[in-house]
Amino acid sequence: MVKENRLVQTFIDMASISSPSLKEREVGDYLLKALKELGMEAYEDNAGEVHGGNCGNIIGVLKAPGKKKVLFSAHMDTVLPCDKVTPIIENGIIKSDGTSVLGGDDKGGIVAILEMISVIKENNLDHPEIIVVFSIAEEIGLRGARAFDIEKYSPDYSFILDSSGKPGEAIIQAPYSAKGEMKIIGKPAHAGISPENGINALTVASHAITKIKLGRIDSETTSNIGIVRGGEAVNIVMPELSIMYEARSFKGEKLDNLLKETNDIFEATAKEFGAEFINDVKKGYDGFTLDSEAEILKCFARACANTGLECKQKSSGGGSDANVYNAKGFTSVNLAVGMSKVHTKEEFIEIKDMVDTAKLILEVSKELSK
Repeated sequence: MVKENRLVQTFIDMASISSPSLKEREVGDYLLKALKELGMEAYEDNAGEVHGGNCGNIIGVLKAPGKKKVLFSAHMDTVLPCDKVTPIIENGIIKSDGTSVLGGDDKGGIVAILEMISVIKENNLDHPEIIVVFSIAEEIGLRGARAFDIEKYSPDYSFILDSSGKPGEAIIQAPYSAKGEMKIIGKPAHAGISPENGINALTVASHAITKIKLGRIDSETTSNIGIVRGGEAVNIVMPELSIMYEARSFKGEKLDNLLKETNDIFEATAKEFGAEFINDVKKGYDGFTLDSEAEILKCFARACANTGLECKQKSSGGGSDANVYNAKGFTSVNLAVGMSKVHTKEEFIEIKDMVDTAKLILEVSKELSK
């Protein structure tokens, strides 16, 4: 019942539309029109206004009074570079021309949801009450999901289609996160005439960095410095240094302990050298761990069996809108859709995986309509 040609064309159409975070207007209009043509109640919320974007979350509802309420969601925004995306079909895969990302993250999830609704409508299939959410600004902090009023719709289950990996994989654990800027404020001086009168911010940071934990700390926790900026001129003792830091852990307590330890080391090192330390690292999204025997996962396993796909439960070091919805008390699982090499110009997605994803969530819908 899933129509591969239609699915592929819809993906090509959407991938060709530039939709960086907070600039999703054009793809949002495309999806509003598509949902209305499918006979759904379609809306746009105020998430764009809340976060300074040009488009809100796009929401569609397919009513089924008295039945379970099920949310299916994917995000509209893509990472840069995505100003001009030229999708190419080759040997059963869709990729970009190498000058941009493809946008399979997460338009691969969107197209599967649209195809599922199309098949339900065309064949007059039984279905639960379906709430579709296409969110904004996921790539820059899950902002669309944070602004979405999920309580208004109160789904029994939520399926987020936003993970790499093969269809049949379910992310049942995702981390707590923190990120932000740390600054070392030293003191400038002429590097050739009076360096002893300065305090080199890089020297301070270097001593601290040798003491903190970075990389994979244990099986549940990671820590990273991704960006370092500083300096005014080669002949000036570096007066200030900015460090962009992030940490993640499946255990909230471990993350808290790591953040305190990192802060204390930088603070003590800065004091030792007579420098100032400013820490603006903040906690981000909450992590979640689903019970492997939860009903939502049993339903997903049955749907996998019905489509001949191997069902796997996995952990992920990345966050998704599922983190936000679980934190708000609505059981949510993140599903793999086949996207590969995401956030790179080598990104691609297999057509078979897109077809299998659409078939799989169609079976989920059938299971939850009973």
